[in-house]
Formats: sequence, C-alpha cells, structure tokens
Amino acid sequence: MTSFTANKTSARMLVDFAEKAWGPSEDGGPDLRYVLLFDMYIKGRSFALINKSAFWLALLFGLAVVVWPALAVIFKDRFEVISSAVVQTAVTAVGAFLFALYSHYKKRQMHVENLMRQVVYSDESVAELAARLLPEMERIDAGFSFSEAVKGGKGTAAPP
Repeated sequence: MTSFTANKTSARMLVDFAEKAWGPSEDGGPDLRYVLLFDMYIKGRSFALINKSAFWLALLFGLAVVVWPALAVIFKDRFEVISSAVVQTAVTAVGAFLFALYSHYKKRQMHVENLMRQVVYSDESVAELAARLLPEMERIDAGFSFSEAVKGGKGTAAPP
C-alpha cells in the first residue's frame, strides 16, 4: 500500500513517509527525526480519534435536536417524557457540547499535524528542531489547567 492515498489523515501520511525515509536503519535504530515525528503522531492520532468520535456523536445529537419536535408531537401520547422541555434541552445541550468537543480536538489535531510538517519539510538539524518544537509538545502534553485560567493567568492550554 502506498503512502500517498486520500484515505489517511495528514499525520498518518507523514509518518508513513518518514518511516520509509528515516525509519530503522542497518544498525537497527531509527533516525531521531523519525522519533520526534512519531511522538507527535501519537498525540495527533489521539486527537483524531477523539474528534472523530465526537463528530459522529454530535451529528447524531444534532439530528435528534432537529427531529425532536416532530417526535414530541407524534409520540406524545405514548411517551410523555419525549415532550418534556427538560429532556429536549438536555439533548440540545449534549449535542452542543459534542460539537464543541469536536471543534476543540480538531484544532489540536491540526496543530500537531502542522508541527509534523515542520519536522518533515524543515532543513534544520534534529537538535534545532527538537529545541524549537519540544516546548510546543510540552504545552500540548500539559493540556488545560482550570485553576490557572480562573486566576487570570495565561493557563497551560494547548494552542489552537
């Protein structure tokens, strides 16, 4: 199977390319550039799995929000709970949360893929790349600190 197919994320394509270019050598060890890239790929893949799951669930809940009023009219005699405003509001809130979750992790995935592109396309040495990109990876790993955000600090949120 070729590295260049449209049925992959950008992160997967970059890792497949890098494996052929910088993967394990005759001495058995991979190039440090490949290790740096694969470390980023692990993060990007995790973000991709979360955002894909959130996307499909958000789509399902979004559809439920659209058809809920019709269901409430059709089934109001059978299921009294279906016409409840509380239930309809809860379904809408869950749908909105899932759309926000999808958007949040899609931005994270794109950020990691952009960092991976820098590794693949850069002429910098591995040491220079690592020095420049490791602080970004630390920010990604740190995630979000609610207490710092409340205190008015910059927080440790990963960049969009």
